[in-house]
Amino acid sequence: MQTYTENTLKLPDGVEIRYTDSGAPDTTDYTTLVGFHGTGFNSYQMVGLHEHAHKYNMRTVLCNRRDYHGSTPYSDAELEELYAGDQRFQDRLALKVAWILEHFVRHEHTPRVSADRAAGGLILMGWSSGNVTTLALFGCPEAIPRQLYETLEPHLRSLVLYDPPVQALGYPHPGPVGAYDVFTDPECTTREQIFDRFVPWVSSYYKHPDIASGILSGLKCTEKQTVNKWTDEEKAKYCDKEAACRSFPPGDPTTRAAMLRAQTHRALFDAALRASHFPNVSVLHICAEESPDICISAYLELSRLHSAAAIQRGSAGRRIKFTLVPHQNHFVRIALVVRAAVPHG
Repeated sequence: MQTYTENTLKLPDGVEIRYTDSGAPDTTDYTTLVGFHGTGFNSYQMVGLHEHAHKYNMRTVLCNRRDYHGSTPYSDAELEELYAGDQRFQDRLALKVAWILEHFVRHEHTPRVSADRAAGGLILMGWSSGNVTTLALFGCPEAIPRQLYETLEPHLRSLVLYDPPVQALGYPHPGPVGAYDVFTDPECTTREQIFDRFVPWVSSYYKHPDIASGILSGLKCTEKQTVNKWTDEEKAKYCDKEAACRSFPPGDPTTRAAMLRAQTHRALFDAALRASHFPNVSVLHICAEESPDICISAYLELSRLHSAAAIQRGSAGRRIKFTLVPHQNHFVRIALVVRAAVPHG
């Protein structure tokens, strides 16, 4: 039985965003989780989250990013900005995320965050490369008009980084020697070929011998894959090859990586920015321990930087809780996300 509705939200600039919605539970202090998917897989592959929502006093909203099913495609000019790492692209992302959240505050009457920050409010979640979208709100807040910011601030409770890869954070990838990387595979000469190998690669289960050591050598890919559990109908519904191929940037990714790295720093480690924009929002980083090395590397690097920042500056950056989920791959079980997110203030 379907436990959600499908809707289209038209933003002030005319862009349309398709989303699925569990609906609000019959309480006055529920939390609304707004999520954005990653590359190649739209939000339909996460709809299992909806069936758990009301049990945890939550409303769950899963948005299809632009170019994905039901949402407005990017123009050629916008894609050129994406490929070039143009800051204006991220500024517009920040504004659109703010507009989406504003809709649920103004028109859906989302409760404010409770005084103890344990109930109510909004949790913003990015899965995989969807973190590029969600981090824009915190890394580019100057793009948000003051009145809009003041509407969101009493409602925004926390940010969930759901298994981001290093590319989404703009970090270099010192992967284990000899590990397979679909994006540098010499046999993949077209974006379509990259996608065809990307799907099984990113959905596989990997054995990392010693994550705590910070060294990823000895990584082993198992034969188990999430996509093999899906029916052909589910694969057709959950995967979006055309959108993924359009998002793979051609040429040198250096400029875009530098821009995303700066965005991550501003969003998570800039003390002045935290003080002026969403000062009470904390961050939860969920990492699945059997994910590809690009996600484990992100987890290790972000936790290292967070520890270093705490030593250098005390607690001036955002509070980040790191959670390593055992026995799960990049497609973390939705119930774990809900249970991890709800207690987080």
